[in-house]
Amino acid sequence: MKTASSSTKLKATDSLDSRPAIYGRTVTSTFRKCFGMKHRPPGNLRTCWIPPVVFLTIFYNLPTLLKLRRYLKKERSKRAPDDVRILFYSDNLDETNGIANNLRNVIPYMRAHGMKAFLAGSAFNTRPCGVIENSYCILLPRMFSMEQLGYANSELAIPRISPALRLLKRYPIDLIELETPSPGAWLICFCARIAGIKVFSHYRTDVPTYAKTLVKAKWMHVYVLWLMRIFYWLARPVVSPCDDYADILTKQLHVPAKQVKILPRGLPLERFSPELRGKGTWEKYGDTREKRPVRFAFIGRISKEKNLEFLNDVWKKFAAKHKDVELMYVGYGWYLEEIKKYFEGDDSVHFAGEQGGETLAGLYADADFFLFPSTTDTFGNVVVEAMSTGTPAIVSNYGGPRSIVKDDSCGRILPIDEAKWLDALEECRTLKLEKPEVYEQMRKDAHKRSMHYTLENSTRVQFDYFRQIKREFYKL
Repeated sequence: MKTASSSTKLKATDSLDSRPAIYGRTVTSTFRKCFGMKHRPPGNLRTCWIPPVVFLTIFYNLPTLLKLRRYLKKERSKRAPDDVRILFYSDNLDETNGIANNLRNVIPYMRAHGMKAFLAGSAFNTRPCGVIENSYCILLPRMFSMEQLGYANSELAIPRISPALRLLKRYPIDLIELETPSPGAWLICFCARIAGIKVFSHYRTDVPTYAKTLVKAKWMHVYVLWLMRIFYWLARPVVSPCDDYADILTKQLHVPAKQVKILPRGLPLERFSPELRGKGTWEKYGDTREKRPVRFAFIGRISKEKNLEFLNDVWKKFAAKHKDVELMYVGYGWYLEEIKKYFEGDDSVHFAGEQGGETLAGLYADADFFLFPSTTDTFGNVVVEAMSTGTPAIVSNYGGPRSIVKDDSCGRILPIDEAKWLDALEECRTLKLEKPEVYEQMRKDAHKRSMHYTLENSTRVQFDYFRQIKREFYKL
């Protein structure tokens, strides 16, 4: 593996790496350039290439995996039962999404507090070398990749496994938590089982619903559902962030209830604060001609599975009746240009683009209400972030976000019904303009509720569970 300690090596790497910089991520070293198949466009039949590539990779690396199994068993016997070393694997770490952002916050926190945690995924097709970012996140060079069906700016990828096996010998681990049932995760799952490493999974993405929303071919829906059932049979137990998705795991994906574990998630909430409100962040992106006193915001990935078509229609009708309201979209995604065209000439809607750091926190804090109509989010990082700045959240009545908001003291939980959302927006406007004392109490309650989701609370519970899994699997 090449280090990035010298300017000459960085320059050589930069000439190969055309991936745009992502806020908060720093390349610290690279792997050597490896052979990779040509990146492919999306296609239903092309997805059928994935299983043969996965199994050929396993077959080619089988001798190394068996040697690694013997080595890890010997090395593990030298350590205390509670000395847990865990690798979190998610294919799409080289993108901007809730899973990548959450893991990049959780892992460094764990490591800073003495927990031995590592993070790995696949490098985007524009990084032929693969990279290590922030000294703890390994993005493996890819062997195969294609655009994800119905989901621009995202990939289905299979990484080269040989660099990972070398790293596993250098940094032996006990457990692997798979974050998404993607091609790379299948490969890691099979290889880990052969190498004698305990594998389990985290239900972070509602893949069957995404498939129905984004892919037209019905046979693909059935194909995806059966693949998910096999995957979650191989990678048990399965961690769920809320009751709704625990039900999906047991009823649709046939995971036994005793193999489903609900664990809390946490975020670095020290970055967000109600005190950031009124610092002028909103004015940089809002309507400078006329200040509108009631501000709503959607912050997150701009894509259809977030139910933004519904939100657009609701807002169009609501804003047509009021000249004192505005909506800010913050984020980037393949659906962004369509939304801009839909609201062309409408000065009640603004776009701040993809943001991070204090600017993002300021936009959360300056919003009066946060709108999040998604019905496919297993958790909802952005909902917690909004509430931690004191901004009440209006969310759908399905999935993780409703468990976060919990009741009307912190916002509203609504079915996907246009009339009910219009009524709720009217109520929000009235609260802000006519009942300031009620609104301010709601802000305080939202902030207080968000404190249930600190990294301190979540990581302590998670590592206790990881120790339990290790003891049970290795019979320690």
